[in-house]
Amino acid sequence: MHPKVNLIPAEEAHLEQLVRLAECSFPDPWSAGVFRQTMHSPASMLWCAMDGEIVVGYLAISRTGDDMSVDELAVHPDYRRQGIAGMLLETAHRRFPDSHFFLEVRQSNASAIALYDSLGYAPVGFRKRFYQNPEEGAVLMQRKCHTNPPHADPSSDFGGAVSEPVGSPQ
Repeated sequence: MHPKVNLIPAEEAHLEQLVRLAECSFPDPWSAGVFRQTMHSPASMLWCAMDGEIVVGYLAISRTGDDMSVDELAVHPDYRRQGIAGMLLETAHRRFPDSHFFLEVRQSNASAIALYDSLGYAPVGFRKRFYQNPEEGAVLMQRKCHTNPPHADPSSDFGGAVSEPVGSPQ
């Protein structure tokens, strides 16, 4: 088991670690510029899962109308299967309880699909040839909110820090 993991908003100081984590997680990783743009966008939020000073996971989300888009989620290979991805997503769900969440996932990524299913996401569509390197389709998944979403004011949702300690699950 790893020590407690804290979830915090991403900062410039995390940029190099975020890029390295993306590079070991995805065949077409985000660049430093994309991470920086996401960090500074008023319609996006980027959280880091930290083990001390080490970024061991991250979640990027953005508002699209009244809904939230899960744009990128990664956990370092040494920290996978310890609940960190679920904790990142649950933090976003709690932060935006009146929003539906959408995401795309590679059709071959059975473990990610199972995680999303366990968190209330359901398949709602399929996008052919969505991914490259290798070319593959994406399952579009949605998690419906549990209330009737009001008309969103994106400027009110993304301010303030989120810092919550997360213990490793048993």
